[in-house]
Amino acid sequence: MADTKASMIITISSIVLTIALGRLHDSEYRIALIVLTIFTMLALLMAIMAVLPKFRGVKRLDGPIPPGFNMMFFGHFTALPPERYIREMAERMMPGKAYETVLMDVYGLGQYLAQHKYPYLRWAYVFFLSGFVLACLAQLWQVMFT
Repeated sequence: MADTKASMIITISSIVLTIALGRLHDSEYRIALIVLTIFTMLALLMAIMAVLPKFRGVKRLDGPIPPGFNMMFFGHFTALPPERYIREMAERMMPGKAYETVLMDVYGLGQYLAQHKYPYLRWAYVFFLSGFVLACLAQLWQVMFT
């Protein structure tokens, strides 16, 4: 859902930027278009940051499984050799443990969304909306006082 929302902002921002930059030569709307362009670009960057993969290098894990380690997340389990991964997953899929394993995976996904995607997505929406509001105010100011 977060990636879909970010994708929509990326698409709409790209269209708005194309139109705004194409009309920048029009002196009657220049100030409003500059404001709109700046804020739309910020919205675009925040939406891209929301969907940009957060990749950290994989280090081999030889010791005990640390707290918060998610056996169902590739960014974690790729630190294990295949034999250990199979052994650890078999243990977690035993009757009585499989339900907890799935719930911890869902919880981890929620934490990831809340900490890494939605803050950028929120700022994308704020910049996008602010750009339109400020561009309208700038244009209104220009029409009324110049």
